[in-house]
Amino acid sequence: MGGSGGVSPYSWSVSPALPDGLSFDSSTGAITGTPTSQGTTVHTFALQDSSSPPQSVQKSFSITISDGPPPLSITTSSPLPDGNVGRSYTVTVQAEGGTGALTWSVPSGSLPQNLNLDSATGTISGIPTAAGTSNFTLRVADGAGQTDAQPYSLTIIPPSPPTITTTSPLPGATVGQAYSQTLQAAGGNGTLTWSLASGSLPANLSLNGAGTIAGTPTNAGNSNFAVRVTDSLSQTATKSLSIIVSAAPNPPVIITTLLPGGTVGVSYDQTLQATGGTGTLVWSRASGSLPANLSLNSNGRISGTPTNTGTSNFTVRVTDALSRSDTQPLSISITAALTITTNSLPNARVGRSYSTTLQRSGGVQPFNWSVSPALPPGLNLNSSTGVISGTPALAGLGSRSLTFTVRDSSTPTNQTANKTLTLTVNP
Repeated sequence: MGGSGGVSPYSWSVSPALPDGLSFDSSTGAITGTPTSQGTTVHTFALQDSSSPPQSVQKSFSITISDGPPPLSITTSSPLPDGNVGRSYTVTVQAEGGTGALTWSVPSGSLPQNLNLDSATGTISGIPTAAGTSNFTLRVADGAGQTDAQPYSLTIIPPSPPTITTTSPLPGATVGQAYSQTLQAAGGNGTLTWSLASGSLPANLSLNGAGTIAGTPTNAGNSNFAVRVTDSLSQTATKSLSIIVSAAPNPPVIITTLLPGGTVGVSYDQTLQATGGTGTLVWSRASGSLPANLSLNSNGRISGTPTNTGTSNFTVRVTDALSRSDTQPLSISITAALTITTNSLPNARVGRSYSTTLQRSGGVQPFNWSVSPALPPGLNLNSSTGVISGTPALAGLGSRSLTFTVRDSSTPTNQTANKTLTLTVNP
C-alpha cells in the first residue's frame, strides 16, 4: 500500500484481517504470502503519520483470490515399452494439468544408447544400438513453474541373428545355359550381406552381396560350398550348399532330308524338323535360294505361293541356345499347274479302228487318267497314257458328253484337272 503527505514514519493497519495465507506489514504497507482459498473480501486500510497530534487517513479496498493453475502430473507409468536393437523406437510420455507449454528433461540417469528425448513433446525416439535396461528420471515443468518427476526403466532387447532358410541342394544347372538363384534368410538386423564362406561355386557362377548366384556354367559336375550371411550388427550365419551342373544335351541335328515339290499358284507350307539341341532352335538359310515367293522363318517353316517353275537348291542351318548348329542341303521343285490341253475329240465310226491321245500340261509324273460316264462300247481309256482306242460298236452310235480327269503324283497332295469333251460315233 502507498500514501503521501504527513510526517514519516508511517503506521499502517487493516480491518478486517486479510485472507488466510496473506500478511500485512504495518511499517511498509506490504501485503505478502500465498493465499489458500479463493473468494473476494473488502478491507479498510488506515494510515497514520508521526505529527503531533498525529494525522490519519483510511480507505477501503477489495481483494479477489482466484483459482490457481491445475496441478501438473506425469501420467505415463513405468516401465516404458521394450525396444529392439537396430529397430526404430518411439514412445511419448504423457502429462496432464499444468499451464502453458511443457518442458521435458532427464534430471538423472540416462536413456538407452542412441535414444533421445524431445524436450517439447516428451517423445523418446531413435534406433537403439545396445541391449540392456536403462533407469532414468523424467521431469516435466509448465509455464507457471510447476513440476513433476517420475522414475522409468526401458529395456532394449538384443536382435535375433540371421538364419539361412535356403535348402540344399540348390536347383540344378546345365552347361551353357544361364543360371540364377537367390538365397533366402530370416531374422537378422538391417541389410543382409552374402558371401562365400568356403568351397567353390561351379565354374563361371558367382555369388553377389544380395545373395544371388548367377552365371552360365561351363563344366559339368557337383560343387559343394558354404555361404555366409551377415547383418548390420555383424551377426552371421553359414550353411553348406551344393549345385549339380549337368552336361549339355546333344547338339541339334536336322532330320528333314527331302521336301515335297510345289505348284505355281498353289500355296506351299512345310516345316523343317530337327532333334537334340538346347533351348529354342533358330532356323536360317545358309546358302542358295528358295523358289521365288517362298521364305523360311526362324521356326523352320517354308511357306508362300510359288510363282515360277524350276528346281531350287539351297542349304538350311539350325542353331540352338548354345550356338551349336547343323546344316542340311535341300531342294524344292516347282511345276506348272496341271491342265488338260485337249479341246476336242475326233469323231469315230462304227466298226473302224479309233485312237487319239488326250494331252495335258504341268503336274508331276506319273499321271492317272479316268473318264465319266463310260466311253462308247468298244472304246477304252489307257489310265497311264491318256490314249483312247478301240473299235466303236453299233451300240455306241451317236454323240455323248464325257468328263476326263487327270491326276498327277504331286506331294503331299495330288493335283487334278478336269475337262468335258464331246465324242461322236458316226455310222
